[in-house]
Amino acid sequence: MKKTLIICALLACMGLVLRQCKPLDLTADYKDITISYGILNVKDNVHYFKIYRGFITDENSYVAASDWNNIYYPVDSIEVRLEEYNNGKLTRSAVLDTTTAVPKEEGAFHNPKQLLYYSKWQLDPERVYRLVIHRNSTGEEIYAETVMVHNFSVKRPMVTWNMNLNQPYKMIFRSAENSAMYDVFLTFYYIEVDKSTGAIEHKQISRKLNGDYIRATSSDEVIFMGFTPESFFNTIIQGIETNDRVTRYIDSIDGNPYYCMRLTVWAANQSYLTYREVATPSSSIVQNNLEYTNFISSDESAYGLVASRNYASTDLMMSPTEHNEDTLVLSARTRRLNFDYYRNSPEFSTDEKARR
Repeated sequence: MKKTLIICALLACMGLVLRQCKPLDLTADYKDITISYGILNVKDNVHYFKIYRGFITDENSYVAASDWNNIYYPVDSIEVRLEEYNNGKLTRSAVLDTTTAVPKEEGAFHNPKQLLYYSKWQLDPERVYRLVIHRNSTGEEIYAETVMVHNFSVKRPMVTWNMNLNQPYKMIFRSAENSAMYDVFLTFYYIEVDKSTGAIEHKQISRKLNGDYIRATSSDEVIFMGFTPESFFNTIIQGIETNDRVTRYIDSIDGNPYYCMRLTVWAANQSYLTYREVATPSSSIVQNNLEYTNFISSDESAYGLVASRNYASTDLMMSPTEHNEDTLVLSARTRRLNFDYYRNSPEFSTDEKARR
């Protein structure tokens, strides 16, 4: 039976998921193939890197890939370093330790046996960071590096936002340094109060506002007009189920009354954008198997991506004076969701005290 070389890498990170699983017919002798992914953010306190190796099997590849010994390097067989550069000069270097104690949400990528390399460095937005993987058996080193995305903000909307506007709304963001693309998300925070027990549960629902990514330009500002604020009520209707056992109220963000929406803009650099564009399935009849990696190796024995991202956000009010809350509580579309006015919420007085 012809053996198959299996290369698999998974990364689930803050909303962004990278996945590459590629079967290759083996026509030559086995060689060491390294696959690594990591996305750095200067706002993170801990930075994680996933490092796999290719393996050969003539059995079921999915079963073989579930074996820790097949997909991970023995920790004493490689040395992983994070390096920091300023204008091409090495300013810091540290060997990374491993961990499996990383909290993950339940889902397809939730697996307790996830080996990660990590760093607790405070990253400098003006520096370049390089991940270096040293193969102890051969002395070979492979690496990838990235600039940092930083220095941007949400300029509009600020504070209040009339959710009843049934026309495209102009959002303005300050362009991020080293950014090539943006995604925009709006998150609505609310609580559910059990009518029988009075128990309170804090919940949220999020929607990506742009369809395809927003490409960065040379302008100092990024303007996005692809969203109608009023349509966010449709997201609430589609994402929240009817439940007659609870009463719902808008929640407060950080104890600020009526601030129940968070607009978040995620920015990523050119390496991530290139990977995303190459990895997106073609709409053509001819499916060319394209690859992208920014890892450097002497014999093309490394795949994966080291990139950077960052975010900026602003919190928005659902102002009762602009009929937004009336629409949520009273309109025919949302009445079945059992929302009541925030002033009747059991957390309203607590929020008022926090504000004062």
